[in-house]
Amino acid sequence: MPKVSEAHRDARRRQILDAARAVFAEKGFVRASTGDIVARSRLSSGAIYSYFPSKDHLVRAVCEDTIDRALDHVTSPNLSASPERVHGSGDGREHARLMAQIWGEAAVSPSLAEQVRRHLATAHEKAAGLIRDERTGHGLSGDPHATGAANVLLALLTGYTLRLAMGDEANPDAYVRAIHTLIKTP
Repeated sequence: MPKVSEAHRDARRRQILDAARAVFAEKGFVRASTGDIVARSRLSSGAIYSYFPSKDHLVRAVCEDTIDRALDHVTSPNLSASPERVHGSGDGREHARLMAQIWGEAAVSPSLAEQVRRHLATAHEKAAGLIRDERTGHGLSGDPHATGAANVLLALLTGYTLRLAMGDEANPDAYVRAIHTLIKTP
């Protein structure tokens, strides 16, 4: 039997995570079944279980992957370039629904709460650095303002995400303007 390449394993794992992410965003962690994920991924349950021994393992992997993606997005350079900076690429509402569920689960899961806190601390540190850089680029003093502005920025993005998750038609342009104001205010 030919050996499966690492690239193939990575692609299959990504396929499972993407299917699970879509199902969890649609149905929630509790209501989603492994059968739903099997159907969405178009793989067998055996294939799913060969990568993730239980639904709980899959939930944790989706949480970690989603938080990592959100962290990469929020802390990438050019923080205030466009509305897409606020909600990310792809289906913003799906991502928002999933993030809201992750935060809810973190409220009752100490291990997930620790993971979320670590990611938030990293996001805060990176956001403060980006704000310092943006402010310096606009001829403003960066250091005294950056830590507080990073707190406000993360709160702003969290609020936007929750509104989007609940189906509110939040205007990304208004949030981007608020981010610009936050960064450029002396």
